[in-house]
Amino acid sequence: MEFTKLFDGALVLEGGGMRGAYTAGVLDYFIDNDLYFKNCYAVSAGACNCCNYLSKQKGRSYTIYVKYAHDKRYAGLSSYITTGNYFNKEFTMDELPNKILPYDYIEYQRTNANFYAVATNIKTGKPEYLKVENMKQDIDHIWASSSLPIIARSVKIGENEYLDGGVSDSIPVMKAIEDGNEKVVVILTRDINYRKKATKLLPMIKVLYRGYPNIIKAVAKRHVNYNRTLKLLKQKEARGEVFVIRPKKEINVGKLETDSEKLKKLYEAGYVDAEHYYKALKAYLCI
Repeated sequence: MEFTKLFDGALVLEGGGMRGAYTAGVLDYFIDNDLYFKNCYAVSAGACNCCNYLSKQKGRSYTIYVKYAHDKRYAGLSSYITTGNYFNKEFTMDELPNKILPYDYIEYQRTNANFYAVATNIKTGKPEYLKVENMKQDIDHIWASSSLPIIARSVKIGENEYLDGGVSDSIPVMKAIEDGNEKVVVILTRDINYRKKATKLLPMIKVLYRGYPNIIKAVAKRHVNYNRTLKLLKQKEARGEVFVIRPKKEINVGKLETDSEKLKKLYEAGYVDAEHYYKALKAYLCI
């Protein structure tokens, strides 16, 4: 049995909710070209995309974005009212992968990459990098990474509770570098001119998480940390220390987008951009 040849470097995937359709396009191009990384660090929607990338299921993420984004079983107010989660956990983490759109758990194990889903510890407000050793057993790591404040319940894993990884480390490039990866490829879901602004939802956050002062601080500082990471990325990209793939222009897709046509076009933009940058990417990776 032939096992996947993994590039000895890191892949970093930003979140962004339904803007992750862009990342899905990039990753499907990587699948087409048999490019897989030894270490993957992914946040929120990026973590969901990474699942299908490492199981080599081209088109699976695309199908979920385009076919199920507007499906009430997948997400919506009815799910939020009845479960406390805007995205329905039972449907997305059980029915979809195990019945409707089967996930290849065996291929995921065979790929044998180190996959870390970034989640935010609700007590400390700090990021934790939860390793996904076994997709079926560790599916809560993905769910925790994707649990946005306000529209999702916190996720308990062991003795700790977690929320979305983007709260504390939206683009975990420094973690990838600190782990010793000499080559780091980053996929963003925002264009080069984007800068994050302070959230207008902080008053609501203060009420909902009043027993967790550190998560409130993390949300309040998120835009500062995010923009600082963008500045760092710009410097490292200019020095050839990281390789960044991002949308070429501002995209009109929200976190909770349900317009299938918009999501389809965003996916296609990701695939085309990956193709455009692939020659330069190969030069950067020396392959």
